[in-house]
Amino acid sequence: MNEYIVGIDIGSSSVCAAAGKIDKHSEIQIMGITSSNCIGVKRGIVVDIDNTSESIKRCISSLERMVDTKITEAYIALPGGISELVWNKGVVAVSSEDREIKENDVKRVLKASKIINIPNDKEIIGVIPQQYIIDGYDKIKDPIGMCGLRLEVDSQIILAQSTVVNNIFKSVNKAGIKVLGVVFEPIAVSGVVLKEEEIQRGIALVDAGSDSINIYIYKGGSLKSISTLPLGGDIITNDIAVCLKIPILEAEKLKIKYGSVAENSFDDNFKVEVNANYNNKVKVDCNILNQIIEARVEELFSLINRELSKSEYYDELSGIVIVGGGMALINGIEEFGKDVLGKLVRVGIPKYIGAASPLYVTAVGIVKDVSNSIKLKNIPGVNPSKNNNLPDYKNIIEDENEKEMESENKTNGFISRIKDFFTDFF
Repeated sequence: MNEYIVGIDIGSSSVCAAAGKIDKHSEIQIMGITSSNCIGVKRGIVVDIDNTSESIKRCISSLERMVDTKITEAYIALPGGISELVWNKGVVAVSSEDREIKENDVKRVLKASKIINIPNDKEIIGVIPQQYIIDGYDKIKDPIGMCGLRLEVDSQIILAQSTVVNNIFKSVNKAGIKVLGVVFEPIAVSGVVLKEEEIQRGIALVDAGSDSINIYIYKGGSLKSISTLPLGGDIITNDIAVCLKIPILEAEKLKIKYGSVAENSFDDNFKVEVNANYNNKVKVDCNILNQIIEARVEELFSLINRELSKSEYYDELSGIVIVGGGMALINGIEEFGKDVLGKLVRVGIPKYIGAASPLYVTAVGIVKDVSNSIKLKNIPGVNPSKNNNLPDYKNIIEDENEKEMESENKTNGFISRIKDFFTDFF
């Protein structure tokens, strides 16, 4: 099992899992990827542990057949939609006599940045440093090895409701899978569909799921904001079912196979026969189908645009990237989105053979994120915290996390080993 890195994405309509392996060229290869339907999650929150765990079991069982090995361990994603970003500052004095900043100083300043007032029902699950400041000099990405008297950090504190996170862990554990670590979803997804230049210049990532749309804005090389709309692709499916008087399942099939918002989608009209209620068959006019889809997609884009316009970075956004199965699979979505939003729109697709679908971005993103850390640690003489491709917080706080988790595991026992733990959970 150690030769594979497994990532699990638990979504509202499906569970996706990907298995990757680092090849001889130190590149990650996706060896298997699959998905299964899920009805136990609503808007990123587990509402039925039994159904969710069964979906995970089916998904992992299918993945096991693909890679021909037993899977008992995996990494999971923490959804951005259930999280909250809080900005805070930490300040410490450099402890060494020669005033050289050591890794322990960075750990101390990150810990100091977590001293904030939070509601009783929430927990700090991560801290992402945005910049370090040494004796008043700012915009420092990696202070280790530099000299100074005073070390400061401007950081993002990630908050989430502890019960929500616990239920995700319980669902995975009940499926017989040990959680090796957690990856923050906005970071995982951005790693496989966004370019570094885009993240620096300004980009919006729209993760349109079945019942919610998460909007992440990146600028200056980091995540700046998270917002969520309580609507998703299911509302398009529901419109089709109601207007055409067909079952939801048939409406979803029609949307995926024939749905289009392209300019020429109304030119060649044809009818499709589908199963209606009581085993009756009806013929659906594809022009009418696409008019229904277009009306609702335009409304969703308008709501997305309204949400984006609230951001102080709106004018600096170079474009919008759409992922997820709620809208990204609709034919012509890029040009249609450009017309409505007034910005360049593209569908985010992982550049891996067999995984080139917007449905799989999170699962693939988890595998890639984990592999980046593992292969760096296996290279002699390389300090992962000084590698630009790996955010500092993933390694800087890792040792502290492992110590905290050892103590935590003695009481709750639901994670017995944390390896490459990427967020400061609990």
